[in-house]
Amino acid sequence: MEIVKSILDIPVQDPQAEFSSADLTWKKFGTVEHQDDVALIPYTRVNDFIIGECCNVECPSRFHIERGRKRSKGSVKEYKNDDYLEYKLYWCSFGPENYGEGGGILPSRKYRLNT
Repeated sequence: MEIVKSILDIPVQDPQAEFSSADLTWKKFGTVEHQDDVALIPYTRVNDFIIGECCNVECPSRFHIERGRKRSKGSVKEYKNDDYLEYKLYWCSFGPENYGEGGGILPSRKYRLNT
């Protein structure tokens, strides 16, 4: 799979209704030495993604908000392209590793969600 070097080259996906990681097309993002599987969705659809992941019958995930921040109106005097206005970090309590019998990575727990 080709490695994408700019986040701007990754298309934003907007599946219908609730959806999970299996409904997204993932791209390799990073460098030759280190890549992550990345899929972009609109911020307004994050809750639909979390519900879809939690409803996966084979291996349901549970996400928790670790931290968040929302800047109040007028607090940003000068906007930079790497600034954020609203930020939440979600983590999955199960993590990507399956330490149970057989090991391996569970399908719905393969991705950590940062928004």
